[in-house]
Amino acid sequence: MNIKKWGAIIAAGVLASSLALFGCSSNDQGSTSSTSGTDSGYTLINDGKLTVAASLDFPPFENLNGDKPEGFEVDLMGLLAEELGVESNYLPSTKFDTIVPLIQTGGKADVGVSGITINDERLEQVDFTDPICDVNQSITVLKDAGVTDVAQLEGKKVGGQTGTTGYEWAAENIKDVEMVGFDEMTAVFAALQSGQIDAIAVDWPVANYYVKTAYTDCEIIKEIPTGEQYAIAVSKENPELTKALNKAIKAVRENGKYDELVATWLQ
Repeated sequence: MNIKKWGAIIAAGVLASSLALFGCSSNDQGSTSSTSGTDSGYTLINDGKLTVAASLDFPPFENLNGDKPEGFEVDLMGLLAEELGVESNYLPSTKFDTIVPLIQTGGKADVGVSGITINDERLEQVDFTDPICDVNQSITVLKDAGVTDVAQLEGKKVGGQTGTTGYEWAAENIKDVEMVGFDEMTAVFAALQSGQIDAIAVDWPVANYYVKTAYTDCEIIKEIPTGEQYAIAVSKENPELTKALNKAIKAVRENGKYDELVATWLQ
C-alpha cells in the first residue's frame, strides 16, 4: 500500500500486465505440514488449508461482515485456494504493519494480503507473487474544510494506517506535515471527522469505498499517481508456493473469474 525502485521488482521476477480499473489490474516457518499435493514441493501451515493473514478493515479488499471476511482479495484468495485444491482460511484480523514480519517469521500463516504493495523493503523480507492489483494513493478531507489542494496541508496533521505506503507518501511529500498513525482505517476516518487530523493519506480504492459508503461528509481531493502494485506475500522459505500461486493467478485471469471479482467489488 509506495513504489520505489522498479529494478528490484523486476529482479524479483514480478511480471505485470495490467489494465487500470478502479486501480486494479484486469486481464489476460515454524511448524509446517505437507500439502495434500506433496509433489508440488510447497508446504502449508495446516494441511489442506491456505492460511491467510490480513487486516480485515481495508475494504473493498478485506472487511468483516459480522464475523465473516469479505472483499475483493477475500474472494480472490478463495479462487486461488480452489485452484490449489485446498481451502482458504483467514486468521483473525492482523495489524497491517505486522503482516509481512509474520510471513517472514513463519509458523502462523502461509500468505499475507491486505493491499500489500511490492517495494524494496518488503522484498528483503518476503517473496511476492505476480501483481494482483494496480493502485494510486489519495488525499481525503472533510467536504467543508476548505482544503482543495495538497499544498494546503503544509504543517497540518495527516492520518494514515501505520506501516502503509500512504502514510509513507504523506510523510515524505507534504512539507512540515505532522503524521498521526492508526492501527485501523476506521479509526483514521473517525479521527478526521472528530477534528483530530486534517486529512487522510490512503490507497485510492479504499478512500473511494469509505467516502461512497460510510463517510459521505468526506471527499477525495487528490489521486496521486504512485503506480503501486499489490501482490500476495509469501515466505522466502516456500518458493514453490509462490510459483503455485502465480499459476493459479494466471488461471483465474484466463477463465474470467478475476474480471467477475473486479465487477463485483471495484466498480
